[in-house]
Amino acid sequence: MSCEPEFFPILTNLVKGDTTPLEATLGEDITDWKIRCEIYDDKGQSIKLATDNTGGSDDQIEVTDAPEGEFLIKIPKDSTNDFSDKGFIEIQVETDDIPSQKYTIHQGEITFIDKKIEWTTP
Repeated sequence: MSCEPEFFPILTNLVKGDTTPLEATLGEDITDWKIRCEIYDDKGQSIKLATDNTGGSDDQIEVTDAPEGEFLIKIPKDSTNDFSDKGFIEIQVETDDIPSQKYTIHQGEITFIDKKIEWTTP
């Protein structure tokens, strides 16, 4: 198992309530792996996302290039509206080995900001 995934964008200043995609690369083949993610804060707010093969869908976590270990976590619109400014993220993978193995591949902080839409032209 390789080390912590590479994420884009950096998990700071994410706008509350926006649809936010988080790209990650593990650098190894994740074909048929299950991926789960929880984003939460200290007020009890929580979002749980997963791949299709573990009860979620491609609208939550999409494996974009399994042989390269690339996947996309999609934080849904309005799901973070009531979050504190500081949140946390945990990502777990479960391999397709028999027996399967579970790894927590990332635990970290997320900072959220409130921001208004700035319209330039209709």
